[in-house]
This record gives sequence, C-alpha cells and structure tokens, in this order.
Amino acid sequence: MTCPPLSGSVRAAPLSFILEASFRSGLVVFARIGMSDDDSLDGSMASDVALGLSDILDKVSQYASDADASVVMRAYLYSARAHQGQMRKSGEDYLIHPIAVAGILADLRMDVDTIAVGLLHDTMEDCLSTHEEIGSEFGADVADMVSGVTKIGKLEFRTQHEAQAENFRKLVLAMAHDVRVILVKLADRLHNMRTMGHMRADKARAISQETMEIYAPIANRLGLSSLKMELEDLCLRYLHPEIHEKLQEKLAADRDERDAYIHRASTELSGKLSEKGVEAAVKGRPKHLTSIWRKMRTRDIAFEELFDIHAFRIFVDDVGECYTALGYIHMLYRHIPERLKDYIANPKSNGYQSLHTAILGPEGQPIEVQIRTHEMHRVAEVGIAAHWRYKEGHLTLSREDLSKLSQLRGIFEAAREVEDPQEFLETVKVDLFAEEVFVFTPQGDVHFFPQGATVLDFAYAIHTKVGDSCTGAMVNGRMSPLHRELRSGDRVAIIRKSDQKPNRGWLEIAKTGRALSKIRRSIREEERGRGRELGRDMLDAELKKRETTLSRVTKDGSLDKAIKKFNYRNAEQLYLAMATGNLAMTKILEELAPEPEPESDRAGWRSWFSRPKKRALSPVLIDGQSDLLVNFAKCCSPLPGEEVMGFITRGRGITVHLANCTQLLASEEERRIPVEWHQGASGAHTGEIQVITTSTPGMLAEVGGICKTLSINVTRLEAKEFDDGRAQFTLSVNVGDVKQLERLMRSLEQIEGVLRVDRMRTVRM
Repeated sequence: MTCPPLSGSVRAAPLSFILEASFRSGLVVFARIGMSDDDSLDGSMASDVALGLSDILDKVSQYASDADASVVMRAYLYSARAHQGQMRKSGEDYLIHPIAVAGILADLRMDVDTIAVGLLHDTMEDCLSTHEEIGSEFGADVADMVSGVTKIGKLEFRTQHEAQAENFRKLVLAMAHDVRVILVKLADRLHNMRTMGHMRADKARAISQETMEIYAPIANRLGLSSLKMELEDLCLRYLHPEIHEKLQEKLAADRDERDAYIHRASTELSGKLSEKGVEAAVKGRPKHLTSIWRKMRTRDIAFEELFDIHAFRIFVDDVGECYTALGYIHMLYRHIPERLKDYIANPKSNGYQSLHTAILGPEGQPIEVQIRTHEMHRVAEVGIAAHWRYKEGHLTLSREDLSKLSQLRGIFEAAREVEDPQEFLETVKVDLFAEEVFVFTPQGDVHFFPQGATVLDFAYAIHTKVGDSCTGAMVNGRMSPLHRELRSGDRVAIIRKSDQKPNRGWLEIAKTGRALSKIRRSIREEERGRGRELGRDMLDAELKKRETTLSRVTKDGSLDKAIKKFNYRNAEQLYLAMATGNLAMTKILEELAPEPEPESDRAGWRSWFSRPKKRALSPVLIDGQSDLLVNFAKCCSPLPGEEVMGFITRGRGITVHLANCTQLLASEEERRIPVEWHQGASGAHTGEIQVITTSTPGMLAEVGGICKTLSINVTRLEAKEFDDGRAQFTLSVNVGDVKQLERLMRSLEQIEGVLRVDRMRTVRM
C-alpha cells in the first residue's frame, strides 16, 4: 500500500476544526482521508484515538507553545490512512500503537518532528510508504528519522545472535546521525513490551532478552531512568514470570501498610526539614521489581531480609539546599557512611545528578534517600531530552550537549570502525552494562569509564594518538602500567613514547569500546600495509618467472588495465587482495604475462627450495608470530627451523604448513606460495609430544622436572594408565623452535622408565 499526498483541503483545514470534528464523531477524520464507513473505527475506539491525540497536543503546548502542532495532526492523518484495516494481535486497530508511541515521546518533551515520526514509524515497513513520499509531506528530517527507525531490524540473518548484533550496530549508527531515532525506537519498544500479552511465550522471551541486553542499557546511558526501570520490570515479567509474580504478591501483601508508612515518613521528613528552614517536597516509593530482584541475587538473601526497599526523594530549589538538606538528614537520623554518594559534584556520564544516602529513617526503618533539585529530577527522568532547546518551535541539540555523553561517543565510534557486528556487540558490552568510575586529568577535567577500565582506556579517551603512543601513566603521582584498573578519584597523567605502537596484547588490556575499536583499527591498518607489501612481492616474484617484472608491466599500462578489469581502485588494493587470497594469482598473471611458462620452470613452487635463500626468491618471511595474514596450520604444527610452504587461504591470508604436510600436498598447487623463516624468528609455538613410560610412581614429576630445567612451559597435560603396566603422557608445550623441542624429547628419553617419546602430528615424515 502506498500513501498519496494528503489532500489540500485537509492540509489547509484549521487544526482546531479537525480536532473538534474528530471529537464530535470518531468517523469524521477517517472520512476526510478516504475511509468508508465500513472501514472506520467503532465509536469507542475512535474516541480513544481522538482523546490520545488531544492529550499529545496538550502536552506539546505546555512545553513548546509556539510549536507547529499541525505537523502532528497531519502525521496522524497520514498514519491513519496508511494503517487502514491493519489490526494488532490483541484485536485492536493498529493505529492505537503509533498513537501510544507518540504519547510516550510527548512525555519525554520531544519536538513535533519526533512525535510525527512516532506516528509514522511503521509506515515504510508495514505500508510501503517511501522516503520520497514522507519527505514531500513532512520534510527531509522526518523522512530520514522514519527511514532510520525502519532500517533497524530489516535484514535477515543466519542466527538470532547475529541478527541482534547487526541490528544493534545499525541502531547505534542511526543514533549517531540523529539521536532522536533511538528515542523513537525506545518508545516503540516500550509500548510493544506493554502489550505483549497476546504474543507467543517464546517470542515474548526473545524480545524481552533483547530489550534487557540492549534497549534498557541504552535508556540508562541516555539518562531515561523511568523508561529504563519500566522496560526492566516488563522484561522480568516474561523472562522470569514466577519471580515477577512472587515479588508482586509480596509487595501487594503489605501494600496498605507500606503506603501508610511512606505517607508517615514523607510527612515527617518534610516537617523536620521545614523546621530547619528547608522547604522541600518529599515523595516515597518502593523500589522497582528488577532492582529488588538484583539486590536479592547480589546479596543472596530472601525478600524478607531486604531492609531498603523504600526510596524517598527530596526535592529542593537549588544546589545549596541539597547539601543543607543532607546535613540535616544526617543530623536527625543515623546514616550508613559507605552508602553516601555525591552525584552532584561528580555527575554520571548521562548527566544524572543527585545526592544518595541511606539512613535509619522514621520509626527506625532503613530507607534510601535521594536529594536533588527539581531541574535535576527533570534531567533524571527524561535524560538527554532535558538538553533539547526550542527555537521558534523547533528542537535543537548542540554538539557540546551531545559530547557530554562521553560513553555514547565511544559507542558511536566503535559502530563506525568495527566491521564485524558480533565483534562490535562484544566491544561495547562493557560500556553499556558496567558501573561507572570517574577519573581526573592533571588539569582537573573529569572522564567517566566503566568499572574495570584501565590506564590504556584513559589514554584513548584523551585522543587516539595519545592511546597509540601510550607506555604507562602516573596515577596519583605513582608510576603505573597500562593494565592498571582505574578507580574513582584517580588523577592520571599519560606517559608517551614516539615509537610506541598498539599490539595485539592491548586487546586483552583495554575494556572500553572506543579503545578496543581504535586498537583493532591500528592493527588492521598495519597488517593491511604488510599485506600490500606481501602481495606486491608475490606478484613480482612470479612475474620474474615469466621473464618480466612488476616495474615493466606498470610502465606499459598492463597493470592499470588489470586493476580496472578486476574492479580495484588502485594497485595497493590489488596487492592486498592477492595476499589475502581474494584474487587468485593465476588470474592476474593471465592478464599481465599470458605467455606459457618455460618447460624448465614447470617444477613449480618446490623448485624454490633448491635455490639460494635470497629475499627476492622467497616473498614471504615469517617471524614466528601468528596474525591475520600469516597463521600456522594445526594439522602439522610447523616450528621454526623446519622446511615450510605457504598456502593462500581465501580471505584469511597465508597458512604455513610443513613442506611435506599431506594436507598441503593434497591442496591446489597454484595456491601454494614459498615461505621461509625469518632469521631470529621469535614467539612461542605449540609442540605436542607423547611419552610412553612404565607405570612407576613419581614418573610424572620426573617429566615435569625436565621441562622446568629446560625452561619450557607445559600448557596442557593428559595422563593415561594401561592394564599392561604402561602409562602415557601427552604434553602440549611452548617452544621457540624445533631444536628446543628436539632437546626436550632427547632429555625425556634419558629418564629411567621412559620407553618412547614421539612428536604428535598428522603428517608423514
């Protein structure tokens, strides 16, 4: 179904007239947009829709009186026609859903464009409306946002986990372009969660799991505390229905008594503060179900053992009164020092500010108290939406406001730079879920990090170049290594070295998405550079076999023609494609040197090993380290010092085998490549040996003693005893080269009672 433009009469009609007509008859609005009486909503349903729309417009007028509310009305009309005849699983008219989403956005004090997107968000996916159609009716911003919401979740994937990872990455990319997209998606998810009662249990659980893992943490990072808590409680209902029901029953059992206590305590707190000259509003509430459940799990206690299920908020007019109120509360009631947190002096990264304390409150009951100004409470409830500014009825958010959300900035960058969606999800998981610590620069600027973040994460938070060249830090005046975990209040000064570079070990140290994505990008760029050099050397070596050179085919234009034929932008891309196996060497050679090889050279790659070991004759020198371009075959486990041959694996670079590995010899000959060990090759390689001994007490200790004497680390050990009085030990050991492994084997053979020592591998020697 496509939705043609709204008629001129509808667009020109005064908003008050259209709205009034919709109240008089639930059919009027739909008659104006071409619905027949048979297709129209029944009276009660139409009345609900009209009342919902009226409520939205009333809310908008309260916080943005000069906003163009006709945008919302026109979006409502467009959505009504687009979803004509569509029903929800509950049996309700589908229009109820976009109306509800728009209502949630109005509660967040969103601009009329975003509320319009809430009304239109399903029209592209469910009604086949196009970007152009919506753009012509509502402008490019609205069309882009509707498209952004629509694209999330549209692709098909092999697995649910893969789908979740890619959907999340697309969501973050859309959010980076316009953060309002995620607010529409959160409102959409919230209403869907509220109305999942008619959904199959397995599907409801899957949606709830995704909501708990992705949407609730994002709501938290955006500072939308109310929305986040409601999402979590709805998830608990479907993920753990028995727990949800029991907690509700326990809270309901003493609801009257609890409500009475909350009223008495609120009155007492307010009265005592008033006596001290602090005029404050006090509101009490039980903590939400998920919070209670987490406390029970964390402390491993029953519901009845919880002592702080009541939380009270004290609202005052200014920051000074927050601290004054805190002082009087601590003077009047016994407090728990370790539970005091000052989020006013040190706000959370999402902008949240409040004073938190725990006291033995009225009637001696333990309670949690939060003290904040009214403005702080507004920020706590609507989060990032509190930063919106209205100018001539339109909503704006400055880059400075958005930059305050430091952790979101890191997530945005990771979404752009990490190519694998599942890798991206793992990269940012810490940013979303971990508790926060705050750390200072030497100048006193504050940065927020997830708990567990390290000095290396701090360096990358300052700047990518600072991270890349970081060697350590001065933390609180003391030298500290890169892996030192950050703690709240630390003052950190980074130490740099110009020739420092990121390495793979850093991926085990960094914890934040920003740092991990920057490190991976640096390593990937370095490896691609090596890959381009490798591909160039491989091509040059093969061209020389055909009595030409890379320089010659470059000068005569043959290389440029081949680059265009294989759809690469430049020679560097072509070299990399050959190194990683994405372009077969034989194909490029057919273009550059099509003449047949001389008969004398048909011995193939094996002839390389009979020639002097010159750099030009072996385009691949391996240094003993595994990486994205060079890795070692598990079938034969080659070690430095052994004769080896490479095999170009499509998309994964070169796999190094023993030259006589049966698996290599059975492979395609044209994809084999000569390789040799670099002089001074380093790195720990795994060798596996099998030791057959008599079943004598202390034999295992003897074997271990030899390994220790030779400074060889055993990474795996399996022992087996046979009925005939023999024993078998299988050891995986880290060695630098084949000579070190052979020394170990000879030493083990000298132990009394050792019958045989064999190297374990699948090749025939």
